[in-house]
Amino acid sequence: MGREIKDLEEYVHFLETVLDHLSEAVYIGDENGKIIFVNREAERMDHLSRKYVIGRNENEVYGTENGKLVAGSGQPIVDERTSYRTDEGRLKYVLHSVYPFYHKNEIKGNFAISRDITREDKYIAKIYELQQELKAEHREANKNGTRYIIDHIIGKSVAMITAITMAERAGKFGTNVLICGETGTGKEMFAQSVHNCGLHRNEPFVGINCGAIPENLLESILFGTEKGAFTGAQSQEGLFESAKNGTLFLDEIDSMSLAMQAKLLRVLQEKSVRRLGGKREIPVTCRVISATNINIDHALETKKIRLDLYYRLSSVVLQIPPLRERNKDVLLLAQEFINRFQDIFGTHVKGLSSEVADMFLNYDWPGNVRELEHVIEGAMMVVGEHDEEICPRHIPERIYRDRDTDRVDLPKARGNIDLARETAEFERGIIQKVLRENRGNVTAAAKSLHLHRNVLYRKMKKYGIER
Repeated sequence: MGREIKDLEEYVHFLETVLDHLSEAVYIGDENGKIIFVNREAERMDHLSRKYVIGRNENEVYGTENGKLVAGSGQPIVDERTSYRTDEGRLKYVLHSVYPFYHKNEIKGNFAISRDITREDKYIAKIYELQQELKAEHREANKNGTRYIIDHIIGKSVAMITAITMAERAGKFGTNVLICGETGTGKEMFAQSVHNCGLHRNEPFVGINCGAIPENLLESILFGTEKGAFTGAQSQEGLFESAKNGTLFLDEIDSMSLAMQAKLLRVLQEKSVRRLGGKREIPVTCRVISATNINIDHALETKKIRLDLYYRLSSVVLQIPPLRERNKDVLLLAQEFINRFQDIFGTHVKGLSSEVADMFLNYDWPGNVRELEHVIEGAMMVVGEHDEEICPRHIPERIYRDRDTDRVDLPKARGNIDLARETAEFERGIIQKVLRENRGNVTAAAKSLHLHRNVLYRKMKKYGIER
């Protein structure tokens, strides 16, 4: 009998030693709620010695009756998140589970396992707090008519970092800004971000594409109308009034006629606007951000934009680089779009195959960021259910078809070179490149190439090049 008791004592000691080495706190109680064991982690977590705890009732020590509750119902409590303050006043967050202990189909007690999640909970709380701040920012942004803030702009290339830095500074000072960049580079994203960096970010952001509005309507839309100004006209405020103390964004400013530009110039000079058919001068207090997708020097030289208007609009000029000049950003943007469309289409795609990544880095992206976004969107729609990478078969043929023919590189030396053919290919590549740089404007491209426009047209026809 003595040997059995000794063996039992050794076995209990062994179990206690095992429990003392666990990283979770362990509590054992009888059917009446009296605590009969706690391990070292429970001592550490609660700052209470087992000498003090053992023999006392759960309610007396911890102010809870979970053990008694479980013993009475036979139902465990699993992963209950609770918080309490220690005797030293520290707030603790705990993940707590309590299970009934059965012997011969009768509940004889309970055991509980607790894990201190105070540190994790702080991180979770911080993440939640940041998420709420972001949601609040977005809600605030949506109220003013925008979708983008400066943090939405992705780019690590020097040119993009410069543009982002200038955008932030321009936003804070409330000056007029002219944004220059090819189609698809994200000019409106920059315009909205500039607005949301400013002191008047809560004021309206009102945007209009000047190239999409007929000339005879643009004036009334911008300046407003009084009843009777023309047949059917009603009293209506224009966009300068609607923008209040916020921002009026004029996209494709170069498409505005010179006569209309003169009227716009007057508003900027006088800081007031008169509605069509009206006599009263209405103060203008908004900032004007304008944008163009053509080379600004060429626009001024060809009188697409009045020089005096340019001076009024361009307190700060933001030059948004085309994607082909942002090699560092191509794969970064591609991954961002993959992550975005992954949730929408429910795919398992994690990234680009190495072959597609190489193709993307060697492609010129004439449609810039917008084209890249559409290519990724299209690929995410056609990938297989189990595909984890975007492969060449998922992307448009033009990406790899133009890979060799669209780049202007000297041919590598090899035997039996057909000089005439190589020269023709080289010339074709140069013409394509210059046309892209001038957005298909043959007159401007001819000037860059020091060719007569008719000569360039003939060469384009010869090589099958379309604008």
